Amino acid sequence: MIKAAIEKIASMAENKTHEIDGRTYSEKGLVLIEEPRYKPTHVVVKGIDSLVNLIKQEIERLNAPVFVEVVNYNEIKTYSTYDERFERQELYRAVSDVPQFQFGWREYNEAMIAFRSQFIQGEGTEYVLDLLSKITDENKVSSEDNGLSQTVEVRKGIGLKAKENIKPIVKLTPYRTFLEIEQPESEFLLRLDENGRIGLFEADGGMWKLEAKKRIANELNWKLMDLRGDGKVIVMF
Repeated sequence: MIKAAIEKIASMAENKTHEIDGRTYSEKGLVLIEEPRYKPTHVVVKGIDSLVNLIKQEIERLNAPVFVEVVNYNEIKTYSTYDERFERQELYRAVSDVPQFQFGWREYNEAMIAFRSQFIQGEGTEYVLDLLSKITDENKVSSEDNGLSQTVEVRKGIGLKAKENIKPIVKLTPYRTFLEIEQPESEFLLRLDENGRIGLFEADGGMWKLEAKKRIANELNWKLMDLRGDGKVIVMF
């Protein structure tokens, strides 16, 4: 009985395979015990120059091509090539920390501050600031809007009126991406409501994001020119 029990236990411990429809199935699963693998943790920086400096300092230690991908208008990722196990490692990441302008409706004072601090000053901001300077908290604002153009009437004091024809579309350049590149200009829809609030809405369908990615890639190509020529760095977007 003891011998039979031992044989039974031994048979149960055996891994049996079965052929079914030309495929081999195992009754037991195998678990691979991996040896510890030491991988670098990716470094997060805030600018293009910091990312370029990291790549130049450590490229020789990698001894393999590095791929730099412009993921979005505010993010760049850097990968190693695949190793013997066909695995890639993320090495560095750059994320823009430029405060994003929040589009939509806002109060007069808030809008005045935003247009002076969060936009590159130019013809577009001059026009908007000049328009806003003609409105005060005491003024009553009414508007006529046919969908193509808007006329705003500003009451100044008692019985005094001044009319301003507002451009429906203005070109502005807000700070939206890495500061190392020229900020992309785009079109915005400008509106004033009856309470004197200012409305600003994107009117280019997000095309500025593609332009920003192109400019980031051009900046990387220029600053990593020597490494690209040697085939050590590949820039993608």
